[in-house]
Amino acid sequence: MGEIIGGMIVFTILNFIGGSIRWFFATTWKLIFNTPKHSFREYIYSSEEDILRHDGANGCLNTIIGIAFVVLVVIIISRI
Repeated sequence: MGEIIGGMIVFTILNFIGGSIRWFFATTWKLIFNTPKHSFREYIYSSEEDILRHDGANGCLNTIIGIAFVVLVVIIISRI
């Protein structure tokens, strides 16, 4: 039971990190090209639902970006 809860906490944190990175780059891109922006909530949650899902497209992409970011930070810190 503890492994399931621990896994959900890790995936929630990675989802938030990945969603934040996606939101930052998308907002910057859309600001430069003056196109409509999405809210931060749409990057963390699905645009159709208000529940946090890791098996949806946003949750999976956010988790992959979060893992890549954490790996990049670990590599940078280990080189110092």
